[in-house]
Amino acid sequence: MWFNIRIVLIEFARPLFLIALVLLFVLPRVRGWLWRALALTLLIVALAGPERPLPSQRVAVVLDVSESVGTRSATALENLDLSNLKEKAKFFAFAGDTTQLLDLKQLALEQDDVITAISNTQTPQQAQLLKTDLSDLARSLQVAQSSNVDRILLISDGAESAGNALAALPRLPVDSIWIPSRDNSRLSGLLAPEEAGIGENVKVIAVVESDRASEATLIVTINGEEQAPIKQQLSAGRTPIDFNFTVEDEGNIEVSARLLSDYEQAEADDTARVDISVNETAPVLVIGDKAAANLLRVQGFTVVEGSPANISSQTDYSAIVLRDSANSFSLGQLELLTQYVQSGGGLLMTGGPDSFGLGGWYRSPVEDVLPVNTDLRTDVEIPLVAMVMVVDRSQSMQSGSPSKIDLAKEGAIAVVDLAYQEDILGLIVFSDREQWIFKPRTATEQGKREMARAILDIETQGGTTLRPAFNEAINTLNETEAAIKHIILLTDGQLSDSPFNVGVDFALMADTAHRNGITTSSIAIGNGADVEQLERISVAGKGRFYEALDVSTLPQIFATEALTATRSLLREEVTEPIIRTHPLIPESLSVIGSAPSLNAYIASSLKRDSEMLLEGLDKEPILAVSRQGLGRSAAFTTDLNTWSGNLGEWPQLPALLGTVTRWLQARPSEYSSKISAEGSGFRVVVDAVADGEYINGEVLTARYQGKEVELEQSAPGRYEALIDDPTVGETILIRRDQDVVARTPVNLANREYDNKDGQSLLSQISTLTKGSVLNFPDSGVLAYNPAMQKRSTPIWHIFALAGFGIFFLELILRRFDSFSETFRNLFNRTKTG
Repeated sequence: MWFNIRIVLIEFARPLFLIALVLLFVLPRVRGWLWRALALTLLIVALAGPERPLPSQRVAVVLDVSESVGTRSATALENLDLSNLKEKAKFFAFAGDTTQLLDLKQLALEQDDVITAISNTQTPQQAQLLKTDLSDLARSLQVAQSSNVDRILLISDGAESAGNALAALPRLPVDSIWIPSRDNSRLSGLLAPEEAGIGENVKVIAVVESDRASEATLIVTINGEEQAPIKQQLSAGRTPIDFNFTVEDEGNIEVSARLLSDYEQAEADDTARVDISVNETAPVLVIGDKAAANLLRVQGFTVVEGSPANISSQTDYSAIVLRDSANSFSLGQLELLTQYVQSGGGLLMTGGPDSFGLGGWYRSPVEDVLPVNTDLRTDVEIPLVAMVMVVDRSQSMQSGSPSKIDLAKEGAIAVVDLAYQEDILGLIVFSDREQWIFKPRTATEQGKREMARAILDIETQGGTTLRPAFNEAINTLNETEAAIKHIILLTDGQLSDSPFNVGVDFALMADTAHRNGITTSSIAIGNGADVEQLERISVAGKGRFYEALDVSTLPQIFATEALTATRSLLREEVTEPIIRTHPLIPESLSVIGSAPSLNAYIASSLKRDSEMLLEGLDKEPILAVSRQGLGRSAAFTTDLNTWSGNLGEWPQLPALLGTVTRWLQARPSEYSSKISAEGSGFRVVVDAVADGEYINGEVLTARYQGKEVELEQSAPGRYEALIDDPTVGETILIRRDQDVVARTPVNLANREYDNKDGQSLLSQISTLTKGSVLNFPDSGVLAYNPAMQKRSTPIWHIFALAGFGIFFLELILRRFDSFSETFRNLFNRTKTG
């Protein structure tokens, strides 16, 4: 008879413990010593860590069969030599879920056959795999690990649209083979205005992204009515497709689009939708810009040409176009303009002699809501500047609340604060006599602190005697080396009232100073100032004249004058604006590269959160836009009335500025919602605003795919919720009680078709699990022969239990023998007695 004898080998994790077996030779040879020797032997063997090697080590081959891969993983498997594994490989296929393949015959080279074969199992879990628009890498690795294998080979494009593989890594080495996704064309979104007016021609841009050049057809549907198909040649990359329609009725307009490609590709990301609200819009208010008003009328806007007086608490315009000085508005009106924008209004500031930095808007409340900064402190090299402030400190400057002298001090400190450390500043005051508060000195940090302290110590006294102070300032600047020399003269009095001023021609003094390179600007404070003489001084001195009837504007005037006098804010050279790519710029203009030239514009710098449409010299904005609070703002830094040159005659300019104005007119709905991708789903955010005030304490729910999620308030007027596993192309409804208050189509890019980081993800998985990143050689065939880690099962506990068992058994038997012997002795004594 033949017997099959299987020998099971034992290995030891800590074999040095076996040396302790020498203790067996020193055990005393007493009764029962063999039992004790056996127990000790078993315990020593247990300490040595015996292990039983496991045969038949296995590899799980995990194949991505999602729609972004198609048949490429099956083709990759055909080029993979697994002969070294023999019968040690298990095969899995995954997309939205994971299933084990019974044999390789089940994995045909056509994906449809693969899915059909898998679906024949008819289990609910495997049926989920048919959701090929998803890739759950995390689940595929966990399922493979649970199948009693020692290593995993992952073949995928790395697109992860569900789960988080890095957060659920297996405890096994994962080797990876990256394969590129198949080519795809996708409709990434529709760009359209949020609102439109009746009769308005609305332009919508469909943004198509394609992996290769092809021909596509765009099917557009407007309020359920299908439009004529639009054929378009696509290049590899992003291609915009424009279409227009005219708004005829009030209400919401639903615009949807579907992309048809001339090659087989994924279709789940080929649709997009957008909603446009239609309202009868209020007129546009234009202040100080005749050319802009005429241009907007040609574009079909209702325009009201007004003045600063139109800015009140009852301001009700769809947008405001502004070309005027900040000094034309009271501080309260400046605050109203700022609040108008932040509460949902639209503001466009256009260029001119009284706009931006030239018009005193620096550090005004309105500058906070503009897309540009009117100061160029960090961007422009300023030549060496020497400036002297000549300030009236007569007794009349003490009037007012706050007093005129206090406001003059505040303005002088603003000039000091604006100065560069290379600038030279001086301040001389005058009343019955002149006095230097500080002679011209450089504006270092230490110097600025000392200047500010000296300014704060100024007190009023005496009358108004200008001549000595003005003459001293001119003489001092004549002796000072600087590229720019400038005087700011401030007074609230009549210069002719003082006998020392009688017969003095101050305009001649200013003219003579100008011939020596010194310019003079003057500021008249209050109703009693000598406006006529001060204005003549400014004209003769080639400076600027300011009439501050509202003394609260005085600090702002000082700041503006410091900017204007010391910085070259006006770019007076022919410039061709660069056209930047932007949704508000038609694609037909973006490809041109530059617009016709203009003659001048006001220099400014773009704020961090703003967007440039037209760019001037040194990346300075000519046309820029930004969102501010609930509203919007724009800056057009050239002057359509005088400086625009060839740009003003450009046929495309009216349509461009009309598009920007319509963008400014858009108002936030009472409940506006937006979505953004997050994790495997998306976050929906709802802003609730009524009459410029946030709505708090609302109970809002998001209804999506038959499910409802309650939104939580995260900020004033803001409500948020996270929704998992979205289906692109459907619409989310925001409900308050039973009313639908907002709706947003889900046009998020499907991560299944975005594998730009897929190769990196697979590399991370392999690195973190101590696996290998594999690539197919030039020959096309890759021999997979992984270095398998030795596996074994610890069996020390068996020896330990046996050793302790024998030890306790011997102890019991020894106790039993002792009891038996005692019983026998007692019995014998009883019998003898």
